[in-house]
Amino acid sequence: MRHSFPLAYPGMRIGLFGGSFDPAHEGHAHVAETALKRLSLDRVWWLVSPQNPLKPKSSPFKKRMKSARGFAHGPRMVVTDIEKKLGCGYTYQTIRALRAFYPEVSFILVMGADNLANFRQWRNWREVAAAIPVVIVSRPGVSPAKRLSAQKRWVFLNARHHPQASTALRQAAVAKKARK
Repeated sequence: MRHSFPLAYPGMRIGLFGGSFDPAHEGHAHVAETALKRLSLDRVWWLVSPQNPLKPKSSPFKKRMKSARGFAHGPRMVVTDIEKKLGCGYTYQTIRALRAFYPEVSFILVMGADNLANFRQWRNWREVAAAIPVVIVSRPGVSPAKRLSAQKRWVFLNARHHPQASTALRQAAVAKKARK
């Protein structure tokens, strides 16, 4: 089964950028590219979630994979269904599995600052925060400074803001469909 997993070599630094990507958009690309460049990562793996437990039912998985591939630009951006293949429904499970499969790879969790608001709702969030460094990329309207103050292994990257959000794109699609 491992042969279908993304390639990674000992000593690599890989950003784990998980999400529903329902749909993927330039804001996602901005977060991933900012982390890739500013942290000198070897790769960013876009982990397309089988189903985010904190969100309503997602669009079909294949559609979201295709959507993510449309915005993950360049060879160092890897869109993967590894969470689905591993049967991981939660980030802590994914991190455990990846550290077992790739023991000599350094993983870093990458997220947009908008996801920080619900981080403490994640199952085993303390384990996630303790297991690997967490990098937060700024997003419009979110100031995480107070939320990060108690975390020692977290990094906040200020960057230009990209306004796109999946929720707004889904709402616009529904409104457009209703007008027809």
